[in-house]
Amino acid sequence: MKRDPHIALSITDPKRLERYLEVRGTIERIEDDPKLDFINSMAKKYLGVDKYPYHQPGDERVVVFVKPEHATYQG
Repeated sequence: MKRDPHIALSITDPKRLERYLEVRGTIERIEDDPKLDFINSMAKKYLGVDKYPYHQPGDERVVVFVKPEHATYQG
């Protein structure tokens, strides 16, 4: 990602496969997340738990900030 900051993300609705979102852009910055703040906040929001339950010792987490430049969607 540091060598080539271009990125594309594709998200499909598992209940309606014809519904999707694709975002293309460039990475603005990458931040370490040693305290797991971001993944724990996502676990709280989507799983209803305070700590991400699938973290393994030795896992290293980062947060990638993307500047969106183009989006395509359907549904």
